[in-house]
Amino acid sequence: MAMAKTLRFVPLVTTFIIIFISITITHGHVTSITPRKVYLVFLDSEIIPSTKPAHLNLLKTVLQDITPEESLVYDYRSTSGFAAKLSETEAKHLASIKGVLSVFPNQVVHLDRP
Repeated sequence: MAMAKTLRFVPLVTTFIIIFISITITHGHVTSITPRKVYLVFLDSEIIPSTKPAHLNLLKTVLQDITPEESLVYDYRSTSGFAAKLSETEAKHLASIKGVLSVFPNQVVHLDRP
């Protein structure tokens, strides 16, 4: 009798576990705990095209725990480059790639202050 009562809950528990795992996989990706700041990245357009797909592919080669889409902040059209959220290690790695001219932290400058 006790076994029959226990067996009634097996489908319910199994269903709950399956739903929990599927939600975790599709929506619960772990957010990055790596400290990041915005870096400006300038490229040699003769080696790396100044297009969003090229920038995303370049970021894909250096990012550790976030997607290129999460990292990319802005694509510059007037110059060959982009702004992206990177860790210090990722920025150094990116700077070592052929076709990357410079990688440096974005700085906010206030013109009305000394």
